[in-house]
Amino acid sequence: MSKDYYATLGIEKNASEEEIRKAFRTLAKKWHPDTNPENKKVAEEKFKEISEAYEVLSDPQKRKQYDQTGTVNFGEGRSDFSWQDFSHFGDFGDIFEQVFRGFGGGDFFSGFNRQNDPQLDLLTEIAITMSEAYHGTVKSIKYRRSVSCEECKGTGAKDGKVSTCPICNGSGQQRVVQGQGFFRMVSVTTCRSCNGKGTIAKEQCKVCHGTGLKSLVESIDVSIPKGAYDGLRLRVKGKGQTHNNRTGDLYVSVQVRNHPNFRRSEDNLVTDMEISFPDAALGTEKDIDIFGKNTRVKIPAGTQPMDLVRIKGEGFQNVNTGRSGDLVIRVRIEVPKKLTSTQKTLLEQLRNEGSKKKGWL
Repeated sequence: MSKDYYATLGIEKNASEEEIRKAFRTLAKKWHPDTNPENKKVAEEKFKEISEAYEVLSDPQKRKQYDQTGTVNFGEGRSDFSWQDFSHFGDFGDIFEQVFRGFGGGDFFSGFNRQNDPQLDLLTEIAITMSEAYHGTVKSIKYRRSVSCEECKGTGAKDGKVSTCPICNGSGQQRVVQGQGFFRMVSVTTCRSCNGKGTIAKEQCKVCHGTGLKSLVESIDVSIPKGAYDGLRLRVKGKGQTHNNRTGDLYVSVQVRNHPNFRRSEDNLVTDMEISFPDAALGTEKDIDIFGKNTRVKIPAGTQPMDLVRIKGEGFQNVNTGRSGDLVIRVRIEVPKKLTSTQKTLLEQLRNEGSKKKGWL
């Protein structure tokens, strides 16, 4: 064999699909170009080698051909491998997004993946109260997604009987060449004949009508973490659409409703508190209810209008660090519109006393 793909991945010839997948994932992380900045070109070549090996050994048909002949066709009769032959970008998105940014071609490769694979991920929204965001909660959501047809096991064929697509020769992709001479552009698109499966049904499944999919309304519980903020996206793995035996993820976008008394600033919980002039001048203690949690607030003597009183650690918990922000209280001085005669007398005395001392205190 001109290339020993098993040796490249460091596995035995009888390795299972899971062993092949695990070996590739380990090596992909090891040879990430960003983790080999001093030897980046070598890392890129090494990564391409293990990707080629994985492309062949993870595909039952290609692996069988390789085991029998020592070579494999990547399309149009070619035995040479290019990145356009790689069909597993979506399987390892967390690796490839970083790797291709390191190659300086991140936009090309991530775009290539999106253009040639159906959108497997789903997005839904859920609205919660600020109290639920503060404490964390569990919400049940209902949504619709496509899953593999149980009757044909996702093949789209009656009794699961399929044959290799004659248009793409089982690759699931078609190459379109445009231009002439040196000015040629090759684009890769999903094969329209087999819809990217690489196989076609000899006779369509009567349940899914050859699509290999069925629509399912599903209800799941989603845990909303403490400190959830407006626009936070939560990922529920394996709950997206299904296509070609691959399943995407469900993303839940959290929308936090406004509260009449509280607002959020970064991880701080902000509110206003009205106090009387005597309380501001002499100092006082007040109770404040923070979403069902009673907290004692000390207002220092001499507090001025619009002063901020801060209580450490009583704000929102940061969903990433676990550290909590502060409760920030903006003090407003309450001025009564009507006074009793006693109050007027006392205030007159206070004003006269302040006038003598050229100041209130």
